[in-house]
Amino acid sequence: MAILDEPLEKSPVYNKCALYVTMCMIDSDSSNTLKNIVKDDNEYFRLVYSLAVDKLTDRDGVFDIRHYFCEFL
Repeated sequence: MAILDEPLEKSPVYNKCALYVTMCMIDSDSSNTLKNIVKDDNEYFRLVYSLAVDKLTDRDGVFDIRHYFCEFL
């Protein structure tokens, strides 16, 4: 992330663990579609990062990474 100059945390909204899990979820759920949109690995990473931050900072509060993560424990 430091290479891309993107923050890992935005306190108190999310931390690096929540960001990592959300990025993994997006990559797992949508990689085929996202790879059709962008071909470059760095652009793909930026897109996944951006989507993860969007989910974590959504004001509607519909997305809760703790709920998603706890379903698999």
